[in-house]
Amino acid sequence: MQASRLQLSGKDKLALFSDMSTMLTAGIPIMEIIESLSHDARGNTKEILAALHRSLDGGEPLSQGMAVFPRTFDPVTLNTMRAAEAGGTLEETLQDIVRTLKKELAFSDTIRTAMIYPAFIGVIFLGIILLMLTFVIPRISEVFTSLHVDMPPITKAMIAASNYFVSHWILVSVIALAAFVGVGLFVKTNSRAIIRLLLDLPGLRRLGINIDLARMTRSFALLTRAGIPLDEALVLSKRVIHKSEILRAIEHMQRNVESGRSLGSNLRQSQSAIPPIMARSIETAETSGTLEQTLQNLAEYFDEQVADSLKAATALLEPIIIVVIGVMVGALMVTIIAPIYNMISQISAAK
Repeated sequence: MQASRLQLSGKDKLALFSDMSTMLTAGIPIMEIIESLSHDARGNTKEILAALHRSLDGGEPLSQGMAVFPRTFDPVTLNTMRAAEAGGTLEETLQDIVRTLKKELAFSDTIRTAMIYPAFIGVIFLGIILLMLTFVIPRISEVFTSLHVDMPPITKAMIAASNYFVSHWILVSVIALAAFVGVGLFVKTNSRAIIRLLLDLPGLRRLGINIDLARMTRSFALLTRAGIPLDEALVLSKRVIHKSEILRAIEHMQRNVESGRSLGSNLRQSQSAIPPIMARSIETAETSGTLEQTLQNLAEYFDEQVADSLKAATALLEPIIIVVIGVMVGALMVTIIAPIYNMISQISAAK
């Protein structure tokens, strides 16, 4: 596999940086660390470590070897490593990266957990439909046909769909699998655009803003602690943003820095997406010289805001999903009950 396509999961990347940080703190040279880790590594991790070892053996810095794997080491991490190597603070920077990765994984797990319930309900509903099409409707269809029951159009459509599914289940399964894979590839390829679209939906705008603010402040804090200039750190922080409002706020801060003004100057007045607590905290932090710690505190604050918003959204979503599923299941049942009711009516009229 080409190096540019090699990728590590979030947990594998955290384990790699955590091991590197622990061994570097113990006083082991970075060359020996990479060589030692590669002995026990597996899969993509082993290939990446082997490439890093070759890069170091050729006299290149570690960050230059990492740059060959853009799908594993993002621009924020790469530039942080470059600054650490230049400033001789690799040990402290690796510890910062480990802490940041842990928070980012916990943050992603919070979002993923909130989606488990809707996904589970969706799978259950698809299972119900499959059961109806495969077992229930064919048997009821036989009864209705033998008794010459007058069926409404929706029932006839369901019976036709069931008959086609039972007769061509291989073809239907292949088409469904292909559609599933196609949708999966489309989502993976266009994930940023899809996320941006979802977070623009009514009721999700503030959640999307808080997600971006949490990731932006966390990345910004990591970069500034590594000694990267503010204007460059702001440019790199854009890479983790989806919402256009936050991108405009970052550009506003860039203009402030470039023109010699304070980072948070007029931030709240000109950027409505920025909450007062962030604008005021940044302005105060610049005056007191505590910008790095303040950015980290803001990241934790927005993490909590996102977690609270997701809990509220999930609590609101549960009854909505139950109602929607109930309506759909009810509609399926009507397709069965309506002909039975017609049959009973015909028998009663005949008496």
